[in-house]
Amino acid sequence: MMSVTSHRHIFFLILFVGAGIWLFGVFVKFPHGLLTTSDFPRLEDYLKLCANPFARDVTPYYLAYRISVPIIAWAFHLPPLICTFLPILFLIFSYGILFYVIFKHTGDKRFSVLVVAGLSLTFFAHWTNRWLGFPDSFSHLASSLALISSNPFLMALCCLFGTLNDERWVFSVPFLLFWHGSDYARAAIFNSVATTRAGIGLAMGILSVLLIRYALNVGWLGPGIAEPNAYLKTMRYTLLDHFVPPNSTWTLFAINIFMGFGWYWLAVARLLRQLSLTTPILACFLGFSVLLASLSTIVVLDVSRSIGFLFLILVIASVHDYNIDPASARIWWRNLLLATAFTPTIYYSGLSGAAFIPFPIDLANHLIHQYRGDDLLQNLKPWFHFRD
Repeated sequence: MMSVTSHRHIFFLILFVGAGIWLFGVFVKFPHGLLTTSDFPRLEDYLKLCANPFARDVTPYYLAYRISVPIIAWAFHLPPLICTFLPILFLIFSYGILFYVIFKHTGDKRFSVLVVAGLSLTFFAHWTNRWLGFPDSFSHLASSLALISSNPFLMALCCLFGTLNDERWVFSVPFLLFWHGSDYARAAIFNSVATTRAGIGLAMGILSVLLIRYALNVGWLGPGIAEPNAYLKTMRYTLLDHFVPPNSTWTLFAINIFMGFGWYWLAVARLLRQLSLTTPILACFLGFSVLLASLSTIVVLDVSRSIGFLFLILVIASVHDYNIDPASARIWWRNLLLATAFTPTIYYSGLSGAAFIPFPIDLANHLIHQYRGDDLLQNLKPWFHFRD
């Protein structure tokens, strides 16, 4: 068994690496305008829930289902300031856990840092860094922890807390089944015992989520939710009656999908091609899972943010690459990191948008705007009104 000293060493390594990668990600992909903005539309309702997880005067109404972080904040009596920046801490620990997992299965610290640093340049991180009051990173942390073991109890807890934080956590389910079933992304290997253990845990977690959501609806937990079916009505209108991305176009939808991962979509394509040569059925399983999850984002405005919940496919791709050819994998993931770092990231829903650019550029624009009156980057926004 590990000694207390070993556990302490691992904890501080995770914290140190996570903090370093967070600083790197924010520096390279800084949210344009964050230096001056005070507009965080979700923050007030998020803090209401942190004070009372069963508050109902929140907008949109479905926030009442997302109680994982509010329960933690309420149980520990955390003050509003700490609650506000808690998602950043969760993001830092997500980076650290992912580094630990990838290093554990490759034995290569530099490669592990390359991969996780790349994730910091995608929408795995962007939404948390830009918008206070969105604790997406807690769901990402739950997904990262679920990579460590196929223990059904761990899987059930990760599923329960991850999904009660955001329903999009369920995007992780097929990737976790693949990860554990392939003995941690090893080519042409299927571990039925690990798959069964993981599947049982995930099934227990999902059933628990459904039970808790029903309890929230009918008032067994809290005062009940007035319009539990409103979200389903919106989905039905979008998918069946209208079938157009809300407040967007198909061009914008495609751009937002791409911007979710940027050049790291090439890593997904490479993984599927490699798997198709050895185990075509697993390539189809993963490919279908990615496609279905990506298309399901048609019902939301924050498409790129939703793609960030698919990040486990990139973890799988990195370890699978390394297991096949370590030297090639190092070069490939280094090049992806460089390409993503030098390519600006944007998202645009049709109503609003943002850019993620190197911090020095945003700082220079901020100073020009402050002393000369011109916001050069803001003036570029009208160029991004795409139309089909």
